[in-house]
Amino acid sequence: MRFKRQEPFRYQFGQPLPCTFRITRIGEREVETDKGAAEIHDISPRGIRMETALNLPIDSAKGELEVELQFTIVDQPINVRGIVIWKKTYVNEFQYGLSLEISKQEEIQLIGEIKRHAAMYAWKKGSK
Repeated sequence: MRFKRQEPFRYQFGQPLPCTFRITRIGEREVETDKGAAEIHDISPRGIRMETALNLPIDSAKGELEVELQFTIVDQPINVRGIVIWKKTYVNEFQYGLSLEISKQEEIQLIGEIKRHAAMYAWKKGSK
């Protein structure tokens, strides 16, 4: 596990975690886009860094761009919403930083799944 000072912890996946996402709000306007594919590189109870081939319209969004992500870390499906707060452009990919908007219960579930994943990864790594 890697730590960041402002957060309880930030977990960096050795292999990016596949996820799907869709845009749910652009500024004040509710929208419902098709799902896109992405990969989660790291996660914390407060945020996610994801990468996708899709160029999200955060520069042209008047106000915030909200997305909904669906993923499974170990075996519990997780649905979270987040606000895109930054974007980095690479050759064929885009990375986005999301600030998560989750309840205390969702945060507990997310932390539990991250801890289970970390324990499984450590066990697999130790048994080689």
